[in-house]
Amino acid sequence: MKHIKLFEQWLTDKSQPLLLEGGAAGHMKHPFDNKNLTFGDFKNLINSGLSGELNFEEAPTEKTDGQNLFATIQDGKVKFARNQGEMRSPLDLQGINQKFEGHASKLVQDTFQFAAADLANLLIKLPVKTQDAVFDNGKNFMNMELIYSKNPNVIHYDIDVIQFHGIKKTDGDGKIIGDDPSAAKKVAGVLKKLKSDIGKTFTIIPPKVLALRKDINFDANTAKFIKKVEDLKNVYNLTDADEVSKYHEMWWIDQIEATFPELSQDQKKGLLLRWAYGDKKTLNIRALDKDLGKEKAAIIKKFDKEDVKKKQKENIRPFEDLFLELGSVILKNASNFVAANPTKEMQRLHKEIKAAAAGIKKSGDLSQIEKVTKELERLDRIGGVESIIPTEGLVFKYKGTTYKLTGTFAAINQLMGIMRYGR
Repeated sequence: MKHIKLFEQWLTDKSQPLLLEGGAAGHMKHPFDNKNLTFGDFKNLINSGLSGELNFEEAPTEKTDGQNLFATIQDGKVKFARNQGEMRSPLDLQGINQKFEGHASKLVQDTFQFAAADLANLLIKLPVKTQDAVFDNGKNFMNMELIYSKNPNVIHYDIDVIQFHGIKKTDGDGKIIGDDPSAAKKVAGVLKKLKSDIGKTFTIIPPKVLALRKDINFDANTAKFIKKVEDLKNVYNLTDADEVSKYHEMWWIDQIEATFPELSQDQKKGLLLRWAYGDKKTLNIRALDKDLGKEKAAIIKKFDKEDVKKKQKENIRPFEDLFLELGSVILKNASNFVAANPTKEMQRLHKEIKAAAAGIKKSGDLSQIEKVTKELERLDRIGGVESIIPTEGLVFKYKGTTYKLTGTFAAINQLMGIMRYGR
């Protein structure tokens, strides 16, 4: 096959190695986002997940749907950050209060101001030795989620908690250089022991460990999902030992060969790196005017501007659908969610989505109807409305990397956005 020969030839070109790492720095990945995983890894995750055994390196925890905040202790004061700039120069209690004072949403304002007040009062009670070890005088930040029952996002929680996720270590200038997830449980445990975990509004909790059980239809579902992996693997005659990157590279080579067969090998490789991995340096697309002539170059530029994002979604969709559906099945077998009454919240979500979707289909504009229809189709592909669980998903660690399984959350998040805001 032509594309395989081209692929093998590119792999031997050590002067311009292929980029094999996907995903943005700091972004928690779905398994399908990491193109370095092998098809064998995918099969292992399927079998382990459906067995209720995603505790490869640590217990799986719930991914919650709240507002993000970072806190540290610097020069004996609790300080806060929401971004890299603020990590460089964190805000004190007055600063964070001013940041959210007069916010368009009074509930958002209350969430951050109430949480900051509680954190300023509670964190400072940690022993000085612990403060120094954990926060390194303002260089390290506790990453946390603010869950305020009066200010829900997609999931409605019936408790007010600050959930610690772990420490983000910085270089002192705001750049994150490492993390320590284990610090979340340790610090929350120390606060609880000191009876300093309960504030005026919020209670501080560690990551919520989920209880997973073996899927009731384990054999049938394992066979179904393994077949999906086999079908993807066999498209390009790959093996369990092959990294998934090979599939994506060969897929893009097919697209480039079919659409722009007249280009040179170096130009095709440049387009592969640009479109599959976001490398815009190897090939200067502006230089194509000189190399190909303005008319031919204009066709490639038009494709780059108008079609690439659609193609990227087309490329990843079978992997995305596989893991979103797998996540929805695994989450059905989970319990011990942050929501105190998950059954009630699940029923609310089912009812609200069905009613709102029906309303938009009846009276919405064409753009809204098209968007809702598209998201409902995606929801159907991964289990349908009845598979919606009242959680954003679960988090687990595999081969040193932290991953998320979100099931239907991405689809319902998009649906809620369309229904509430028309986008």
